[in-house]
Amino acid sequence: MWLKCGKSNNDLRIIAQNYMQCISEFGVFPMCLRTDCGTENGLMAALHCSLRSLHTDEFAGAKSHMYETSTSNQRIESLWSYFRKQRSQFWMDLFNDLRESHLFNGSRQHMSLVRYCFLGVLQKELDKCRQLWNTHTIRPVRQSKCPSGKPEAMHHLPHST
Repeated sequence: MWLKCGKSNNDLRIIAQNYMQCISEFGVFPMCLRTDCGTENGLMAALHCSLRSLHTDEFAGAKSHMYETSTSNQRIESLWSYFRKQRSQFWMDLFNDLRESHLFNGSRQHMSLVRYCFLGVLQKELDKCRQLWNTHTIRPVRQSKCPSGKPEAMHHLPHST
């Protein structure tokens, strides 16, 4: 639903803010949210369960969120593998080369400069990746209850209960 380039990927406030912005942008929220057990996901999980319980006739909080390891979710692991190979490895190598060449030392000033120069470019890369992923075809699997089709199209279909 979203990929955001920012100053932290483990600040629970930033993750929760991104989640709420996504809900606001789409005007809906998922029936069930699945996250790994990282501490950055706790606030987002609590917000999600609260929203689900406010917007359903019965208390759906217990069914609204699942913690599980990302390795048990092959589809998200596939996304991260694709993302690393096709999009992020170049940038990781570039920033590593800057560090090894002593052109970047990780100081607050250098971090601010790198964000200023690259944040917009990196966000465009993330937007491309999101678009490609959300329009690819998920093939059906006999042993799975997961739906098949294009993620973007499935998102806009009415939910079945």
